[in-house]
Amino acid sequence: MKTNQTILAFALLATATLAWSGNIVIGRAVRSDLPPLGMSFWRWALCCGVLLFFTAPKFKTNWPVIKREWKLLTAMSALGIAAFNPLQYQALHTTTAINVTLILATSPAFISLFSVIFLKDRIGWAQIAGIIVSFVGVAIVITHGNLERLLEVTFTVGDIWMVAAALVWAGYSITVKMRPDTLDPLVMLTLITGAGAVMLLPLYVWESLTIKAMPVTPLSMMTVAYITFIASLLAYASYNKGVSLIGPAKAGISIHLMPGWVAILAVAFLGERLQGYHILGIAFIGLGILLNSRRVR
Repeated sequence: MKTNQTILAFALLATATLAWSGNIVIGRAVRSDLPPLGMSFWRWALCCGVLLFFTAPKFKTNWPVIKREWKLLTAMSALGIAAFNPLQYQALHTTTAINVTLILATSPAFISLFSVIFLKDRIGWAQIAGIIVSFVGVAIVITHGNLERLLEVTFTVGDIWMVAAALVWAGYSITVKMRPDTLDPLVMLTLITGAGAVMLLPLYVWESLTIKAMPVTPLSMMTVAYITFIASLLAYASYNKGVSLIGPAKAGISIHLMPGWVAILAVAFLGERLQGYHILGIAFIGLGILLNSRRVR
């Protein structure tokens, strides 16, 4: 039973990271056309609207736990919805998708540290080794098998935004683990996406008036459709369930799958060739996740 639960969790986490990998590629591609706060606001406002269609009848039965846990739900909204996505989109304006992926790959270490501090989780040597091994796999994919290229990576102000995003994501992962089991997962997702959209609204209005308004074009509609239904509804539901099954420390390392997914997406949609370093890097990432999934004794 425990093994089946772990397999299900990592299948859900793999689905989430695949969806988010596409989000990074798209976010970098449309950085000059679509403003970050506009993308984030419409993403979550539409998510909440879609979810309400299915979850509205459940609010009455879930209201007691919602009322009791409103502070936790507000923290989840602020971290995972209102803060993380605008920070990532803003980072993609001034740095590369490679840098974003590399910096995001540090979040499992932050998640493990926060789990020990706030949740009193125990992190074993196998989990520490798993984080290190999978990070090596990330580095292999990003540097095309030449780890010396890490010394040549240049950092910009966008990288600072992404470091902040990685820390915020670690905090969000901790709050997901703290959610009460009695709260319906889809009701929770409805609440945090709606609250996140409300938090983003004044920032979106400010961006529209002072920097750039969100255009209504085929590109913007296709982008918002993807980030709403795939990178949000599907990805967050999968990630939240995966974290609830195995905890944030183990689930967090799934972020290391993203460079491998990005490579596969490039092969499938951009006509790039699958190289030996892709396979080697993905193997290291898989080994790291396997080590990290072991029980702490």
